[in-house]
Amino acid sequence: MKLSISSNANVNYLAKVVKLKGVKKHPNADKLQVVSIDFNDIITGMDAKDGDVYVYFPLECQLNEKFLVQTNSFSSQLLNKDTTVKGYFDKAGRVRATKLRGEKSMGYIVPVKVLEDFTGSSIADNIDTEFDTIGDILICKKYELPMKGANLGGNIGRKPKVSRLVDGQVHLHVDTERLDKNIYRLDPDDNITITYKLHGTSGWVSNVLVKRKLNIIESILKFLRVRIDDKEYDYVYGSRKVVKNGNVKETYNHFYDCDLWAEVKDELKTLTPKGFSIYYEIVGFTKSGGAIQPKYDYGCKQNEKKIFVYRITSTNSAGNVIDLSSAQVKQFCDTVGISYVPILFSGKVKDLLSDEDINNDWGSKFIGTLTNKYTDKDCYMCSNKVPEEGIVIRKESLFGFESYKLKSFRFLEYETEMLDTGEADIESLN
Repeated sequence: MKLSISSNANVNYLAKVVKLKGVKKHPNADKLQVVSIDFNDIITGMDAKDGDVYVYFPLECQLNEKFLVQTNSFSSQLLNKDTTVKGYFDKAGRVRATKLRGEKSMGYIVPVKVLEDFTGSSIADNIDTEFDTIGDILICKKYELPMKGANLGGNIGRKPKVSRLVDGQVHLHVDTERLDKNIYRLDPDDNITITYKLHGTSGWVSNVLVKRKLNIIESILKFLRVRIDDKEYDYVYGSRKVVKNGNVKETYNHFYDCDLWAEVKDELKTLTPKGFSIYYEIVGFTKSGGAIQPKYDYGCKQNEKKIFVYRITSTNSAGNVIDLSSAQVKQFCDTVGISYVPILFSGKVKDLLSDEDINNDWGSKFIGTLTNKYTDKDCYMCSNKVPEEGIVIRKESLFGFESYKLKSFRFLEYETEMLDTGEADIESLN
């Protein structure tokens, strides 16, 4: 059977065929070992050894339920094929961030033969191949909390019945990939900007070409193939996944108690030049006092929000997109009086490394330096004591936008705890 990636897959939650290297004894447990996959330490049993082929599953991916039943992997024995055997997974089948005897575990690995037996396929030769599907069997996906009651995602991906959107003019957010699996895309001589990752909700506003409503005479002339200027610049806005224009009725049941993105659009539209799109993060509270993200106040008073811009693009009439550099975005924000995401570092990758590091497994040393220097502390911007989410590393390039995230392990633990209690992942819904 063929390994593949499904059309709706989130690239941060794919499985991967790996050959183990550097397996070592757990420092505080006689019957456990630790191995690093994509710079993530994973705790495993004593059977694993260097050279073995395994399948790696990243944090907060959800495994195929039938696979977990067949392999007796649920912690509730009644869910397993053999009800006398107890496994690791909760009933949701999530890979959770945890510590075992003081050591971080940031993923899950299983011998490749276990997956081969379940699917009846041979996949051991596909070393370093990422996938979520074997044949027609979906093996894993991003875990999303089941929602009850409110229509929190009913309009995701839909356009209004009569859309004014012009192909190529509107670009939604892209999922920021993990740095650990993309370190090969960087080079010690690359210029990068490191910014503080804010835990809010994303949005964007664009001043781009849309279809102009034609009068009767213009419509007739266009039908007769007379050249008519049928486009105009107007404001389009949305959340991370959804174009909101025309989607939101007054009766729409928002996750928040208001159309937060429309409010920000009204604040930013006069600052958005023709052809430009501004991407931002909103933190703090809604105007009625609801938290945008629980506990993460970012110094805002009740009923107050803050907007931090992290990307600006320019789109021409042909749909070609140019990204402003971090310095240009910062200059734009300073000029018009809005905030740019906090900058922690700007320079070359090698400026954060010693000469010895550059010549000896620099990727591992780089991630280690970033982890120690910029993660796992309390959020310095919040009044509440909460872990900082992490950082975003942007590779500065004239031809394209590349950015990668590195999350704090303390935040990953916090995320796991929130999902355990049923707290919704707001960003995945909007």
